[in-house]
Amino acid sequence: MTRRTSGWLPLAGALVLLAGCARPFTREHFEMLQVGVDDREDVRYVLGKPTADLQDQWFYDDLKRHYSAVVFFDPDGRVQAKEWMNAKTGEWEGRNPNADEPPPGEVRERHKTTTRIDED
Repeated sequence: MTRRTSGWLPLAGALVLLAGCARPFTREHFEMLQVGVDDREDVRYVLGKPTADLQDQWFYDDLKRHYSAVVFFDPDGRVQAKEWMNAKTGEWEGRNPNADEPPPGEVRERHKTTTRIDED
């Protein structure tokens, strides 16, 4: 083995290890995030790279499993709130902290129809 080849082997091994350590976006990992405690670096470590990065909001989607999430950050970069949506079950948990509260007694959403999502 030449010197040049032996120099690339440790680098290739490190890349394989890093690829194997990538954490998938799952509900269990999403639940690990703590509001007011975790920052952007923690969120990226736990959930991975966001699907969309809008500075104070990071969006995550898993189209195969039909769920998505939004993580909201405060001006200091800490998790301010988080939102989980599962299109398969209709579950929607959490709230945008910058949205206005509905007036008392007012319902802003009503669902009268359902959509079936077939297994892929």
